[in-house]
Amino acid sequence: VVSKINNQAVCLELCENPKAENLKTFAKAVRPGDPENLEGRAAAAYFKALFGKDYTRGQENHTNALLNYGYSIFRGMIARTLAVYGFEPCLGIHHSSELNNFNLADDFLEPFRPIVDLFAVKNRWEGATITTGEKAALLDLINVQVLSGGERHSASYAIERLVQSYTACLNKEKNSLTLPTLKGLERHGYD
Repeated sequence: VVSKINNQAVCLELCENPKAENLKTFAKAVRPGDPENLEGRAAAAYFKALFGKDYTRGQENHTNALLNYGYSIFRGMIARTLAVYGFEPCLGIHHSSELNNFNLADDFLEPFRPIVDLFAVKNRWEGATITTGEKAALLDLINVQVLSGGERHSASYAIERLVQSYTACLNKEKNSLTLPTLKGLERHGYD
């Protein structure tokens, strides 16, 4: 939750939005289990700051089409990585709906969402559908450079590092997750 809110703050900073400081305050106040629902409160403030005061996530428009498509790409990548490491993606930590086959993937998706959000704010227009080119660009977001454990990696490798760290935490070899930090939309390059 803290990582997600911090990445939302970075997204706002990259958009030169002064409301980023408000989100950093939310992130610092999160307690285990998030009993004050700071994740939800931060998200409400974040989406209004990012897309405007009249924006709602349930609208049928180009922005939400970009978000839905981009999130589904990351969700699928995370679910695949979880399965590769022997996890059942439907058994989540925070997400726990019996109707959701991707609860754990949705838990791990949270800190990656601001990557898609940043793309959406920079590429939105009036309309409700997204183009084939936009779909390809959204798929390419898995190659965006993020910080992961203090090192620069592609988002797709950061997903793997997150799952590896989760495994290490469960095996009591580690006591914290390797979470991604948003750096922008620059494609990761290998030297």
